[in-house]
Amino acid sequence: MTQYAYLSASELAKFIREGKATSVDIVKEHLDRIKERNGELNAFVSVFEDEALAVAAERDREAREGKFRGPLHGVPVSIKEQFWIQGKKSTINAKMYKDFVAPVDAVVVDRIRKSGAVILGQTNIPRFLTDYQVWGDLYPEGKNPYNTDCSPGGSTGGGAAALAAGFSPLELGGDLGGSVRLPAAFCGLYGLKPTDKTVPSHGNIPRPKNARTYIVHMTQAGPLARTLEDIEILWKIIVGPDESDRNTPRIEWKAPVKTSLSEYRIAWVDGWPDHPVSTPVSGAIRELAGKLQQHGCRVENRPPEGNLHEESLDLWMGIFPYMIAQGVPWFVRPLLKMDVNSKVMKGVKKHKREFDKAFKMSANHYGEMMLRRSIAISRWEHFFDDFDFLICPSAFGPAYARTKVGSKLRYEGTEMIYCDYVWPFMACFNASGHPALNIPLGLGKEGLPLGAQIVGPYWSEPELINFARQASQLTEGFVTPAGY
Repeated sequence: MTQYAYLSASELAKFIREGKATSVDIVKEHLDRIKERNGELNAFVSVFEDEALAVAAERDREAREGKFRGPLHGVPVSIKEQFWIQGKKSTINAKMYKDFVAPVDAVVVDRIRKSGAVILGQTNIPRFLTDYQVWGDLYPEGKNPYNTDCSPGGSTGGGAAALAAGFSPLELGGDLGGSVRLPAAFCGLYGLKPTDKTVPSHGNIPRPKNARTYIVHMTQAGPLARTLEDIEILWKIIVGPDESDRNTPRIEWKAPVKTSLSEYRIAWVDGWPDHPVSTPVSGAIRELAGKLQQHGCRVENRPPEGNLHEESLDLWMGIFPYMIAQGVPWFVRPLLKMDVNSKVMKGVKKHKREFDKAFKMSANHYGEMMLRRSIAISRWEHFFDDFDFLICPSAFGPAYARTKVGSKLRYEGTEMIYCDYVWPFMACFNASGHPALNIPLGLGKEGLPLGAQIVGPYWSEPELINFARQASQLTEGFVTPAGY
């Protein structure tokens, strides 16, 4: 019988502070649960049992002395395998990085340690972080706790599965094309992609020896959790500038000011012009919009003007290659492009013009993409002049059956290109850099979670979380445990 496994990180921290539980007992229960059931899901790829118990014992000694390091003192946390943990391998599930050992902690990992947390281990990811299911060269395939025949999402799929199964209360993920939000949607969780360049990126992925380039856009570390309080706690821990990353600005975050739903102006869409969604997803979003309106929100079914969504996807395609192919020899780049085209992007024809041009690593093209990105960001910000937030789909439907990468997917009689099930709904906000939060909308007819995104203007995370907290009270069963 579990005592702590499905409690939130904030509840566990409170228990430890009040002397109602010890970190050792809490950590041990989570470790035992991982031992017993991880083989069914492959959520964790490494578990730091001895180290975690030793750190937990130290946190208990400190607690007895009235010393608390931070908001997660003694609380177990899991870390996506891409992030550097000093002395541990970070392979991104690829043979070419199988021997990479992190020389130091990533900035975000260091901040989590300093908050008093106990790191349980590393969670599973797809090869090179480039898929919406979990597979690769080194680790066994990840599975969804709600139905092990289905994908847990990617690339933070192992972490999402760990939370849904009660293996961990809190996960550090990373999001370049939906990699926090989509696993959260597929596993019935909250998942936040913060505003672009607000979380330091040092130590986020293994780097080749003698790497001479460091282009980082569109990607952010972000939290996954079963509660919004936990999302806020971890976001506050990891956000903010660091001397290792001068691109992360010092922002004066504004505290939320709105105390009731009637004060919010909300736009919503249940699909995009070229990317409709399934009936369950559309129905869930429409139901949420209706309930918000009943509670006084100014609610309007309105996308941004023009073709901004498609232009944002075009931008993502024109920037993404610079990140994955930087420093790669010219004769290897065509092979890398072929690998991406034959797997996660298989069959995608739209937006390929910029994708192909970017692989040439042209300074002029890169400059053009940066200019176009700046213009797109301004246009999205102009949209948010009229609305506080936008509610929109996280995916075409619920988690799909695990399948060969690039296979066509079918749901509710609709067949589509593999990539189109998820990518068009997620990547647009990586391209624009806006903060986006997946919220669970209960279970669909198959017993699989449904989700939607709440997207806000730059640097709106405090109010975004505040709104989500109020909105989540309108639907019972938003977070439904996976039964593990």
